[in-house]
Amino acid sequence: MQVHKHPQPPQGTKHVGSHTWHEPGSDFVLIAEEHHPPPRIELARERLLMCRLYMGLIRSVNEDYGEAFGSHSDSATFRTIGIYVFLRTVMCSPVSAGKIAAALKMPRVTVVRRLHEMVKNGYVERVGNAYRVTDKVNIPDLRNKLQQRIDMIVETARKLSELGHHPTV
Repeated sequence: MQVHKHPQPPQGTKHVGSHTWHEPGSDFVLIAEEHHPPPRIELARERLLMCRLYMGLIRSVNEDYGEAFGSHSDSATFRTIGIYVFLRTVMCSPVSAGKIAAALKMPRVTVVRRLHEMVKNGYVERVGNAYRVTDKVNIPDLRNKLQQRIDMIVETARKLSELGHHPTV
């Protein structure tokens, strides 16, 4: 894991700090409780927690499926398409490139290009005019990796509920 040094904020400024989750095998980012986000950002703490969750999930997908899922200049698009094809596969409903583009509100040409890359890397296969994931999605140690993702989600939900924004009566 590479550590990046960030410039220190000016004295008197206390922004949100982060450090690595100490649970073995996890790369979830923790937020130091004594730090506070800038007050100019609405619901900053909640949004920070959601960002932490998104980053943890994206990093775990990259680690699970290797460089093919993280090396693209538009890897978020690549992952989104892959996740949608996975969803449709587990629903037993392979999906065409046009339907993927419509569902994800992306240009069809972009979807087709990314699908071809996924086919080339063995993650997706074409069945007629539709696409579905291959058995390559059955990665080693899947149960533990899935549990780590569930733990990230549960931890984020717990922290969000602790913030306790109760409507005024």
